[in-house]
Amino acid sequence: MVISIIVSILLAPLVFLTLIPVFPAIPMMFGLSLIYGFVDKFKHLDLNNYLMLGGILAVSILIDYFAGILGAKYGGAAKESLIFGLLGVVLGTFLLPPFGGVLGLFLGILIAEIIRFKDHYKAIKAASYSVVGTITGVIFNFFLAIAFFVLFLIFVF
Repeated sequence: MVISIIVSILLAPLVFLTLIPVFPAIPMMFGLSLIYGFVDKFKHLDLNNYLMLGGILAVSILIDYFAGILGAKYGGAAKESLIFGLLGVVLGTFLLPPFGGVLGLFLGILIAEIIRFKDHYKAIKAASYSVVGTITGVIFNFFLAIAFFVLFLIFVF
């Protein structure tokens, strides 16, 4: 029972860390739940529970990497610009964590659109929509983290 309370207390702040773009809070939550399972000898969490929590994890990872790209696509970005945006996410995440991914996505799409179409308005629109997509993804991930946390509590207690 004590370990359940400790892990629950450790999971709670991770829910709020999902509000930082590209921060791996839900993967960390899943890892913590796996550690809990091993320590608890899988008395409270079974395979079905982990499949549900793993489903939340999978959706969260997809949202993290593709929400900004989908937003840019909705804003009219060309396929080539999306590739530059994805490259910007990766570079920005490593060079300027935690918000560098959003900046890298924005700049990658903006620069690619300006080079490709020479239309600053379309470039700014596409790049701005990438940020809107990222913010939308962060909000979805926050709700996924809440669902993960609530499910964990239901499964364990």
